[in-house]
Amino acid sequence: MKKYLLLLTLHAFYFTSFAQKGPPIGTNGVRSDSRLSDLFENIKNRVEDQKTSVDQIKGSPYFDESFKLAEVEYFGKILKDQIYLRYNAYSDEMEMVSNPQLKNSETILIKNNKVACTIGENAYHYLGYVDENETPAVGYVLELFKGEKLSFYERNEKVYMGATQARTSLERSFPARFVDKKKFYFSIENGSLKEVKLNKKKVSNTLKAYDEDVKNYISASKTKLKSKEDVLQLLNFIEKN
Repeated sequence: MKKYLLLLTLHAFYFTSFAQKGPPIGTNGVRSDSRLSDLFENIKNRVEDQKTSVDQIKGSPYFDESFKLAEVEYFGKILKDQIYLRYNAYSDEMEMVSNPQLKNSETILIKNNKVACTIGENAYHYLGYVDENETPAVGYVLELFKGEKLSFYERNEKVYMGATQARTSLERSFPARFVDKKKFYFSIENGSLKEVKLNKKKVSNTLKAYDEDVKNYISASKTKLKSKEDVLQLLNFIEKN
């Protein structure tokens, strides 16, 4: 399912493509491009049509297969064109069309930390993050909370799992499938995004800089901080103190 990317330009209400070399990709995996004069240039990538079939795979690479009207921010400027996006959680791409009735897309939003999008009430950013016991990576994260002290993000993935055959009568066979994967991240004082497991111990340890506020909130609310709703209430409490 690997896709090969070429740069396109965005025309007012329809798309006209031409081949062009893009700016270099830095060591952090984010394409660097500070040119604001060509606002529409480099706004999307062309995806070469692949013949790999997903008919035999259980599940979907999307959490929502429909294209939704989106607001795209490109280097600090909001694009005025009508752009419809859907998030491919398997390939970690924002697929783009000009007509929401289309079922497939050959274009994706360029992956850049200066290009963000909002689909409905969901604000997506292409940022670096660090998982527990893993090397740093870059990908789309959903902004759940943005404060002056703390920010809170969620990353939803679709992981491909190959088919497995039972070797004995006591084992089960599984078809090839997409498996949902969800992770959460804190950014402290606009620092890097670091994964946090949602439980009282992990959240408290991560927010050591706000230890007194965290203890006071847990004591008053009796929360176990096992859900993102619990964490959001805690962050609001910290921001107000």
